[in-house]
Order: sequence, then C-alpha cells, then structure tokens
Amino acid sequence: MSLDISKALSDGFSRTFERNGLLLMLVFLAFGAVNAVAGQTLSAAAARFARQQLEQLPPGAMAGPTGPAGPAAAFPGAEQTPLALPIPLPAAIVTALFIALVAEAVRIVAVRTLVSDETERIPESFVSRNIVMATLNGFVGGIVVLILVAVGLLFLVVPGVFLAISFFFVRQEIAVEDQNFVDALSASWELTSGNRLGLFGLALVLVVIGLVVSAVAGAVGFAGIAILTTAVTTVVGAVTTVFSVAVAARAYDQLKYPSDTVGHGDTGSEWDVEV
Repeated sequence: MSLDISKALSDGFSRTFERNGLLLMLVFLAFGAVNAVAGQTLSAAAARFARQQLEQLPPGAMAGPTGPAGPAAAFPGAEQTPLALPIPLPAAIVTALFIALVAEAVRIVAVRTLVSDETERIPESFVSRNIVMATLNGFVGGIVVLILVAVGLLFLVVPGVFLAISFFFVRQEIAVEDQNFVDALSASWELTSGNRLGLFGLALVLVVIGLVVSAVAGAVGFAGIAILTTAVTTVVGAVTTVFSVAVAARAYDQLKYPSDTVGHGDTGSEWDVEV
C-alpha cells in the first residue's frame, strides 16, 4: 500500500486535538517545563565549570580578542538561565540523562496511543507493557539512527536523508511491536521500502511546519525576557511534538496495517492487552 500523505496529515491533526491528544499535550507541556529546567541547569553548571577552569589558567594564557569581559563573557549568565538549579556539573549531567530517558518513555506511550484507535483513554497496558526495555531500546536506537544519519550527511547529504527516511519508523516498531532496536532498524527499513519518496514529502511538510511555528515562537525572544521565551517555546513545543508524533503514527498505521478493520486500540487486540 502506498502512503497517503494528506490522510496522514489530516488524521494526525484530528488525533492531536481529540481527548487523548490533548492529554498527551499536557504531559509534553509538563515535561517540557521540566526539560527546560534541566537544560538550563546543565548549561549553567557547564558555564560555571568552564569559568573555574579559565580562572586557573596563568595570566595571558588566553590569546586573541576576548572582549571587555574576558573569555567568561562567552558563557551564559544568570539572566539567560533563570530556571537553573544550583547543582554541580556531574549532577546536572545525570539529571539531563534521566530526563532524556523519561522523554523516550513518554514518546513510547504517545506512539502506542496514537497508533491505536483509542481516542478517549490511554489504556494501562500502553504505559506499563515492557516500558523499561522499550525505553532503553528507543533511546539506544535513536542514538544509532542519529549517528548513521550524521555519517550519511557527510557524503553529499543524500545518503543521510535516505537513511533518515529508511529508519523513520524505528520508534514505532519498538513501541508497538516490542522489537529490540536492531530488529526495529530492519523492520523500519523493510516497511519504508517503496514509500521513501512519500515519507520524504511527509517529513518535509513536518519540518516546514516546525520551522514556521518555531520562527513565530522565536519572535518572542526579541522581547528580551528569558522566562517568557522559555514559556512560549515550551507550549509551542508541546503542540508541535504531539502533532508530529500523531502524523508519524497515522502514517505507520497506514503502511503497517493496511487491511486491518478491527483497530489496534480495541480491547483484545494482539498487542493491546490490559494488565
């Protein structure tokens, strides 16, 4: 079955603003706030560590123009990181890693929900079923895909784009089919075969929408109020994230289950068993 881009977009839009989509939006909004704190904490801790290292250098060790404030001026100050917590760099790194794993778990649940036919509730099984291994596989799989795509981009861009499209459904295979990341890479490659041009078009639409929305949200930054910029970015990020996950989920549903008339969120389906 070939991919229907317009249907994936319209279905994704509808699912974004149905009850489950709005619930996921609130979850991503809350998580976005936590992530903003973690990110600013890591940035501030890294800046403090760098300043400490610079202060230990002998006078004149830093060659070249550094500006009136010296090399430390290159690092973000308190006004750029108003949400930062006063913790040391190692603790900030561990916190950021933990937040990244939580983010992957949230995305796994979101994928399961938006691939399914559930629109009014999120079944317990979507949250509890194999969530630890799915999260770890999704996290590692994401890193592997990122590395492969980055290497591909070094070779005239096209190979990187090809790999990005070929591994478009790695997280979906992990979340829905409980695959490990190696099998998910293979399954995504097979599922995207014959539909890579359509998926490229779909991905391009999502990128353009993301850029436009980000540009509008970024305009708030000209106000010079860091906390306001963070708040707007977090809200916009929650909406666009759910929309992107929903569109990808509906595209996956089209290609993975083209003749399924029962629905993947119905009670008693093979992969949605209440626990």
